[in-house]
Amino acid sequence: MRLESRLNNSFNYPEVTIVLPAYNAQKYIKDTFKCVLSQIYKNLKIIVVDDGSTDQTLDIIKELSQNDKRVTILSKENGGLSSARNYGLTHVTSEYVTFVDSDDYIDTDYVTKLMEPFLLNDNVMISLVKYVRTSFYLANGFSNNNKIEFLKRDAGFNKCLLQYKGYDVSAWAKMYKTNLFEENKYVDGITYEDLEILPKLFSEINQDGMIAYVDSVKYQYMRTPNSIITGSFQERDLDILDIVRNGLAFVEQRLPNSREAYLAKAIAATFSVYRKAIRANGEKEDRSKIFETLKWLARQVNMRSGLTKKEIIAFLVLMLGERGSIPLVRMLSKFLKEG
Repeated sequence: MRLESRLNNSFNYPEVTIVLPAYNAQKYIKDTFKCVLSQIYKNLKIIVVDDGSTDQTLDIIKELSQNDKRVTILSKENGGLSSARNYGLTHVTSEYVTFVDSDDYIDTDYVTKLMEPFLLNDNVMISLVKYVRTSFYLANGFSNNNKIEFLKRDAGFNKCLLQYKGYDVSAWAKMYKTNLFEENKYVDGITYEDLEILPKLFSEINQDGMIAYVDSVKYQYMRTPNSIITGSFQERDLDILDIVRNGLAFVEQRLPNSREAYLAKAIAATFSVYRKAIRANGEKEDRSKIFETLKWLARQVNMRSGLTKKEIIAFLVLMLGERGSIPLVRMLSKFLKEG
């Protein structure tokens, strides 16, 4: 019997916990939660954190989870996504944990595919599956491939940062050894919290630790009106400026072999915020702050290491100057994917 089949038919394999934060998600939570409940991995716990919802989110969750012993529902005052994830993590007792957002979709073997690499290699600390971005559920949006790539920590971190062919820096679409979160928590009240914590999680992994990339699409990330990607520019988007500056300093000290990959991601993320600010006709002061951070990041780049597409575009924008770059950025926004 193949490993995947054994995983789906035995409680003898390690317990896994899904943490699902939810806040005023009544429009999406029913479909998302049904995906979670439909997981074919047997030894599974599900922790739903209702983050102070004022709509029908909690009622929908309670109705769908009746008599399902896998499900634990936690309620707390509203504190944001980071706060909800952290609260869920304090109740995780399993060795492995994964996250799902309340408006996304996962395949029925999402947990199974993420768990396979851990049983094939004892050194695996984080596994990833591929994702797709969509505005609606794609019936044929998932894929299966038995190929798994095992990479040492630094190479694995670099691949994640560069978001290579369907992988992402976000909390979801990954399985983690839970102990990575013992000393690391999501920062409350900020945007781009995933990019903030990611270097810290990887720094907990020793040089022999492995990162596993599963070549299967198992997660559908929904573009909603309130998502970071599609939402309008807000003051909180400026969080990225401190995150990338502090993150680069951390990476240079703790993960020096990932410096250039982190810079590429930092430039891409900051440039995406710059584009949002221009599309929204944001305050000139805010645009200037973002532009100055882009210039600062560009000065850190080692040209000899080669440039990513978005780094090249960012350099072109910088050459035009803040004012001169606005028409170009407006045009590029029609063609480029977000950071």
